[in-house]
Amino acid sequence: MQFIIYQNAGEPQITLKNETYHHLFHSRRTHKSESLFLCNGRDLKLCRYTITEINKKDAKLTLQEIQIISPHNPPKGHLIWAMIEPKNIEKTLPMLNELNLAKVTFFYAQYSQKQFKLDFKRLQRILNHSCEQCGRLIGLEIEIFSNMEEVLQNYPNFAVLDFGGEALVDSLKMPLMIGCEGGFSQKEREILRDKHIFSAPKCNILRSETAALYAASRLI
Repeated sequence: MQFIIYQNAGEPQITLKNETYHHLFHSRRTHKSESLFLCNGRDLKLCRYTITEINKKDAKLTLQEIQIISPHNPPKGHLIWAMIEPKNIEKTLPMLNELNLAKVTFFYAQYSQKQFKLDFKRLQRILNHSCEQCGRLIGLEIEIFSNMEEVLQNYPNFAVLDFGGEALVDSLKMPLMIGCEGGFSQKEREILRDKHIFSAPKCNILRSETAALYAASRLI
């Protein structure tokens, strides 16, 4: 663990409770003599705290210093990803976060199962834990749209990962759309006919989440 994400990090005095408290002082057996590094997940401030008091259900910390961390490798790349089963998204997001991808926009494609719903609070917890492990101060940004039409309204310029295109280039300067399981429908391909199509020519047929990882590794 590189630091702890805590929404009130930066305040002079804070009290850790519940899951964070139990993880640090029961599971990891953190000692009072140790310093703790916290960030709020919203900016590039890394806050060092000393432990002033450990109680049965909470611990009190005092701020010692704040460091402004300039990332040597800022996040970049934007995936537009058709909705797939949430459990597969939950497994993939930490890897995309570690790869330093900047943003993922989810949308419901024609082949997406409409009963799939994302729990954004759960996804944020997953991303927070990923950031704590990999040292990323501001996590991957995520959003969701109802359909492809909304995507086109908000992001009119993007490329597509599909069959029959040229090899995906490194550091693509525009968002990249990925289909769900089953790919794009014929109707969607008609909508996307004017978009630049890229492929993964040296790969086999990729699952949607594998395509997301492949694309992210090229975009960054």
